[in-house]
Amino acid sequence: MRQTTRLLSLSLLLGASGAVPGQTGPSEDNGKVVYDKWCIHCHGQLERGPLPGTNALALKYRGELPAILEERTDLAPEFIRTVVRGGLFGMPITRKTEVSDAELEDIIAYLTRTQAR
Repeated sequence: MRQTTRLLSLSLLLGASGAVPGQTGPSEDNGKVVYDKWCIHCHGQLERGPLPGTNALALKYRGELPAILEERTDLAPEFIRTVVRGGLFGMPITRKTEVSDAELEDIIAYLTRTQAR
């Protein structure tokens, strides 16, 4: 009985925390997939030139920082979370029904993959 209670408590705790046994954490590979689905349309580059988000960042940074987010090495995870969820200037908010918290963590893993760890 005591072991059953412990197992039930553990399963409830894991379920409440969102932890999944065997889960290894954010995925850079899935982050690329989610980024390509939701972000690249504004933050990418076409042969004819930059897209709106990239263009806006190019004007803002004037060559001091890369305008293409995938080339940045200075993006802080909390900054990415804040901008994605709250929007910034012309960038709209991204709801959890569009990009889940886990997918956002994957995007963060993808965008920060080149940073020193």
